[in-house]
Amino acid sequence: MRNPASLIVKGARVMKKKVGIITIGQAPRSDLFPEVARFFDEKVEFIQRGVLDQLDSVALKKLLPASDEITLVSKLKDGTPVTMAKEKIIPIIQAIIDQFNQEHVDLIILACTGAFKSFQSDTPIIYPDYLLNHTTQGLFRNNGQIGVIVPLTEQIDAIKLKWKQAGFDAICSACSPYEYTEEAMARAVTALNHMDVEAIVLDCIGYTSVMKEVAKKHSVKPVILSRNMVFQNAAELL
Repeated sequence: MRNPASLIVKGARVMKKKVGIITIGQAPRSDLFPEVARFFDEKVEFIQRGVLDQLDSVALKKLLPASDEITLVSKLKDGTPVTMAKEKIIPIIQAIIDQFNQEHVDLIILACTGAFKSFQSDTPIIYPDYLLNHTTQGLFRNNGQIGVIVPLTEQIDAIKLKWKQAGFDAICSACSPYEYTEEAMARAVTALNHMDVEAIVLDCIGYTSVMKEVAKKHSVKPVILSRNMVFQNAAELL
């Protein structure tokens, strides 16, 4: 890992390790931090940047997904939900990664569970889709069927393909974490609870611990919160 932060014992000076967070929306994400910061040492410094940070309403409209593009969903700083095409934001993500490399961060976390090909970076990058899929494989070696809750119905086909590549048949239900109600989560979980699934995965970084607790109230299946799985494992590298 390049440029690790150092500990100077005699002077009792501790250099913070820097983690670059790329959100598929606008930063900072108050719904994400400080909730996931609890997994990290207090000496870790987080630098948040969003792919939509510098964009106005006209530019945002240009990122809307066409019928043949993969839909991603996030939110603006004022809480407004926003959708975009994955294909259209890849150059923006790479530009942020380039910035983080120039700033010598110790680790980069892409805060999105969508499937992405590898980006160019000298700094290690955590890809949540890969981590989530393979950790779930480790928990359920028999694979089979899993229940997956996604933000939008438009995302279901892409999500099914992603989990198919990990060896699972995904049965999906939709509940947006950005236009969230407890009733919507209850309906989504109940629809999956009667299916023959190993577990229910909340497959979006936007789902919170509070939402997971609501899901658990309405399910006899294990409920996996993707943000916990991603950030808790990432913390092991620092």
